[in-house]
Amino acid sequence: MERDIFKYFDKDYKELYSLGEDINRLVFTAPHSVILKSRVFIEILSKEIAKLEDMDELNSLNLAERLSRLKFEDIFNKEINEYLFQIRITANKAAHEEIEEELEIALSIHRYIFKITCWFIETYIDFNFKAPIYKNPLPNKEKEEDKLETNFLQKLMGKVDDLIKSTNHTKEVVTEVAISRNDDTIDISKETINEIIDKKLEVKSINNIGDSKVKIVDGPMIEQVSKNCLIQELSRLKESSKEAVEGLNTFSGFKRYMHIERDVQRELEKLIKKSAESGKGKLILVCGSVGDGKSHIISYFKNTMPEIMKNFDLHNDATESLEPDKTSMDTLNEVLDQFSDEKIENTTQKFILAINLGTLNNFIDSKYGDRFTKLREFVYDKKILEPGIEENEYNDDSNFQFVDFTDYHLYTLKDGKVKSDYIKELLEKITNKSEYNVFYKSYKANCIDCKNCSCCPIKANYEFISEDEVQEEIIQLLVKAIVKNKILISTRALLNFIYEAIISRTYLDVNSPSFKNKINSMNKLDYVRSLTPNILFNHKELSFIFESLSGLDPLNVRNSKLDDFIIKFNNSTEVKGFFNEYLDLPKGYLDNLYDIDFSDTKYNNVKYELLKTFIRSYELCGKGDIFSLCDNIYDNYIENLYYWNKGEKSKLKGLYTTIKDGIVKWNGAADKNYINIFIGKNQVKYKVSEELEIKADVSGLPSNNNVELVKFLKNIKLRYKTEKSDKFYEIEIDYQLYELLYKVVNGYRPNKNDKNHFINFIEFINKLESIGSQDEKLVFTEKNREDNKKYKLEYNDEFEEYRFVEM
Repeated sequence: MERDIFKYFDKDYKELYSLGEDINRLVFTAPHSVILKSRVFIEILSKEIAKLEDMDELNSLNLAERLSRLKFEDIFNKEINEYLFQIRITANKAAHEEIEEELEIALSIHRYIFKITCWFIETYIDFNFKAPIYKNPLPNKEKEEDKLETNFLQKLMGKVDDLIKSTNHTKEVVTEVAISRNDDTIDISKETINEIIDKKLEVKSINNIGDSKVKIVDGPMIEQVSKNCLIQELSRLKESSKEAVEGLNTFSGFKRYMHIERDVQRELEKLIKKSAESGKGKLILVCGSVGDGKSHIISYFKNTMPEIMKNFDLHNDATESLEPDKTSMDTLNEVLDQFSDEKIENTTQKFILAINLGTLNNFIDSKYGDRFTKLREFVYDKKILEPGIEENEYNDDSNFQFVDFTDYHLYTLKDGKVKSDYIKELLEKITNKSEYNVFYKSYKANCIDCKNCSCCPIKANYEFISEDEVQEEIIQLLVKAIVKNKILISTRALLNFIYEAIISRTYLDVNSPSFKNKINSMNKLDYVRSLTPNILFNHKELSFIFESLSGLDPLNVRNSKLDDFIIKFNNSTEVKGFFNEYLDLPKGYLDNLYDIDFSDTKYNNVKYELLKTFIRSYELCGKGDIFSLCDNIYDNYIENLYYWNKGEKSKLKGLYTTIKDGIVKWNGAADKNYINIFIGKNQVKYKVSEELEIKADVSGLPSNNNVELVKFLKNIKLRYKTEKSDKFYEIEIDYQLYELLYKVVNGYRPNKNDKNHFINFIEFINKLESIGSQDEKLVFTEKNREDNKKYKLEYNDEFEEYRFVEM
């Protein structure tokens, strides 16, 4: 593939650029990885296309549905649609099972990516672009270090052949054995060769030999040799890894280890068991959003209770499509045939459908909706597509059951604060000091005695996020990003986030065979920038999670105590004391930096990075009270959200008062029980007010007696009414509106962008204004004078006339 075509991505589409370069580079050396990366490539590309076509709503859909919608809108032609379909189907299959002829498939995908990329460039980047003729890729020329490695591999394979020929068969089983390398001498234990012969194993490939081990696996091969590095295990967390893609029919040992029981799992398990016992046909709708774990839990059930699950047919609308020209609507119409109106009364089929809410809505509103009116009625009756929490107890009289993953969140609310057992358990799966933990075993075996152990940021970051306090603060940051920016974080995205937070790909190419040597020669500045506190807040290009976290960077906080600390830090040459006294860091985290003489101005840039690192680390593991990074508005919102979902009126008085003050001050400060209004042209000399006294209406509050809220609404709904009418008006308040109103109360004036962003709130205020005194009395107040006079325009009932008088 012409490498130059990816230069078009380098400026605005860095993820695509990186993936394209990887696909180019790895065709011959890692074809399986190319297949998986190609799916990530079209996933990101399709989202970019949706943005460019002003169809951002498609990015909440799964890949299959997004591509179908784009094809339906004639965004791309039949040829490009076929390429995209083949990549998606092939990559899904490769993620779930072994496939034959991987190299041939990778070469085909290489061509598809080339064609798709050329089409994208010509369509969206450079209209004058002319696609070059596609050329088959050639193996990369070997670097000198790779040639040495190849020579060693050839000698190793010869040694294996010689030992096989000269060794008798035995039955001893060896699962892992060391290969020692000393110049040209290669020693492999006879037990290993015996194992190869006994199981008729074939040595398929061995590469990246260093201080390494061969792992003997089930099947006719010895898999490639491990680099003996923690990154080998951590790479399983990446979105592009085989482990990241969920299917209904697969559940690997790794996924079994990473599995965490959730409340929604227990709810779905009850429905499945009761439905299996029923004599009626049952369709269980497992609803939610992209990547929320629907497929993972269903495949877990297949693995743990196969006798029950064999009664059910399964379909996942996220990964399955019958033909490239068929939309997911066509496919759903076929697979749900037994639950159509004409067949549902007689069906005995048991069916589990994992479906995203957007797809479900599209299906019941599609041309097939009239075949499934009973399903549509069930969806509407249970308000599945509406925000809110509905009971979904098992009903044997109904053919339909449902569980909604959107009712559950990555976090819970307790005592006015957020917590997340789920994220905590996920972090502990990666960091807990257990022999069952493959990550910790790799860390213990490979990192402690590594030649880079004192200068490796990957080791340092793994130790950092293994600290309980750090994990708790990372959880708080993630939840804050979810609440403030309305992002949806799937388990898949969360695992990838953890990988990125530990391994700084910006400064280290972990795919390079010589990356360990590069770590050893890493400069001080890059080491500091590669530490987790800096990765979290300074690399928004990595993913949407990091983009959200960049807005929460503690460096954005400003207060007098923090300013005083910055001055003190900058004036000091002994920075070690600050880190030791005020941060609870893992042993040795920054030891390789403490030997720097900071009185020398040439290290000013390193010192500046250390200052940023300190402030960011203080957010995660600070101790003492040198400055505050508290976010009082956010804390108040979470507390109010908790008590509102519980329906505790006595705790909500402050909330109702704050929002009421924000309402009456939205158009500027006014007298008590008055609100400013805008009539006619924008007035420079006067402000116009009407009398409007509103009060809280606490009817209709949710009710929940649990101390810890697992199911809850993410936005607050408040009602207000006037003294003159019992009719109430309701407004839904998310964090962004809450923050804006909080600032309005404290003197901020909303600008045009604010008003455009919160159209629903403007409409709410307009409704309140319409029931004020504007038909009977208005008050005009002079502006910007030393003595602002007031006038009133009022209607006189006796004489049926208006009068305008000074007050």
